[in-house]
Amino acid sequence: MNKAMTLASAAMFGVTLLSAGAQAQGTMDKIEGTAKQLQGAAKETLGKATGDTKLEWGGKADKIEGTAQNAVGDVKNTAGGVNQKLASLFTKLGNFVASIF
Repeated sequence: MNKAMTLASAAMFGVTLLSAGAQAQGTMDKIEGTAKQLQGAAKETLGKATGDTKLEWGGKADKIEGTAQNAVGDVKNTAGGVNQKLASLFTKLGNFVASIF
């Protein structure tokens, strides 16, 4: 039965590591996406003010890119939350098995 406990512990540890990594990366994507959106808004405003359509449209493109990166961050954070729930399930399963033996 020790092999089963070792396997369950290793799986739980792996899921926990994946969870933390996914959420950390998701948060970084959201920060970078927001920064890109702000940069795009500034470029767009400056382009409008100066009549530089290339700068204006570049700003609009940056805003869209930032919005997409925020969405990716949301997906990664959601995946991290699912992984945390899975890790919790493995912990409960391990505790149950340990209580039997």
